[in-house]
Amino acid sequence: MRIEVRLFASLRDRFPDWPRGVGALELPPDSSVAEALRRLEIEPRASQMVLINGQPLSRRPEEREAHRLRDGDALSVIPPVAGGR
Repeated sequence: MRIEVRLFASLRDRFPDWPRGVGALELPPDSSVAEALRRLEIEPRASQMVLINGQPLSRRPEEREAHRLRDGDALSVIPPVAGGR
């Protein structure tokens, strides 16, 4: 199956060939969100927020293992952001 991946902030640097942090990932059918993150080599601490088709997914590892992706899904990954005072 093929999913769209949208990476934000510092995660974009990992895939310089993906314009504006948007690319595609081929995965076996019935892959989990956690599997997609492993394939992208994004550690759990580097994925502060994960969205599936615009809907937030829990940060809990068991939720990310349990949530199955479908062909055509959009996976957005946002790293932790610091700043301000």
